[in-house]
Order: sequence, then structure tokens, then C-alpha cells
Amino acid sequence: MDKIILGILMLHRMTAYELRNFIKNNFKSMYSDSLGSIQAALKKLFELEMVTFEELVEKGVNKKRYSITEAGQETLIEWIKIPINTSKTKNYDFGKLFFMGYVSKKDQKTLIDKIILSLEEEYEALKKLKESIDVEEESEEIEKYLLADMEYKDRIKNLDKGKELIENIREISKFTLATLDYGIDVTAFNIEWFKKLKKKI
Repeated sequence: MDKIILGILMLHRMTAYELRNFIKNNFKSMYSDSLGSIQAALKKLFELEMVTFEELVEKGVNKKRYSITEAGQETLIEWIKIPINTSKTKNYDFGKLFFMGYVSKKDQKTLIDKIILSLEEEYEALKKLKESIDVEEESEEIEKYLLADMEYKDRIKNLDKGKELIENIREISKFTLATLDYGIDVTAFNIEWFKKLKKKI
């Protein structure tokens, strides 16, 4: 959770509630969007001087808007450079699949139908999300935001000093989209896998 928060804060200053919405919309299948978990992670990151915050009042409500520090950025970049360990993707609910033989065939089919339905809903949601994304438009929106925040503009510009700001933004967007494509492909694979399993029962 810590590194995900640092990654989100690379582009935007955000409150805990804004972070929660971002995680809910973009990382639902990977991380919890529990406000308590997010606040605990922000507290830890603040103590480690990886994030800082400014206090403000909006519509009579006191808020803390968090931003990443240089130490936070260094930690994030070091973490990104460690190759992804695909075997580390754990879903403890898959233990239920291992022990599904303990229940009746009727229950097995009902459970698998529910899994397939849930996966199909997730697949449709991911496809809709992809269709709603216009990479050029998103890049222009990010650029507009960054131009209004010089500290963040310099941060993104300096990621690859040989490139223009918009090129770095496009590079970020490319991998955001690749992650979404991965989620769509994995979900499609899982739907077919569970359909095959149902036929074997």
C-alpha cells in the first residue's frame, strides 16, 4: 500500500479521501480502499519523511493534502526497478478452490457460477474503463495540472531529462494503460478457466 500511495502522489497532491477514491477506481482488484489502511500508510510515510502535507479548509472542513518528498520519490523509483515477482500475487480466497471438493456438486456449481458472474462483471467494468480513456486527452489534462504546480512539473520533467514534459507524461500513461490491459486479459483467462472447470464437475 505504501508504494502505491507514493506512486499516486507522484502526479497529484491528494487528501486521504481522494487517495481512497483513486485506489477504489484503479486498484480495486489489488489493494483495499479502506480509509483506515490509507491513513495508517500515510502516517507511516510521513514519519519516514516520504510524504509531507499542507493543511487547508474547504467548505468549512479541515483537510490535509499530501505530496511526495524527494526521499519518497527515491524509494518509489528503487522499488519500481525491482523486477515484478509474479509468483507473489496471493489471493487467500483461492484456498476455497483447493477445498471445494468438501461440498456437494450442487454447491460446487453454484459457487463456480457466482465466481464466473463476478469475473464477468469485473471484465465489463474494466472494458468500460478502457473505452472511457482517451490517452491524448488524459495526457493533456495531466500536463495542464502540472503546469499549474511548478514543483510537480519539475518532478515529472526530471524523470527523464532528455525528454519534454509531455513525453514523460505519455510514458506514464502508456504503462497505466498496460496495467489495465493486463487486468482485462487475466480476467478473461479466469472466466474461461472457471467455465472449463464447471464442465468437468
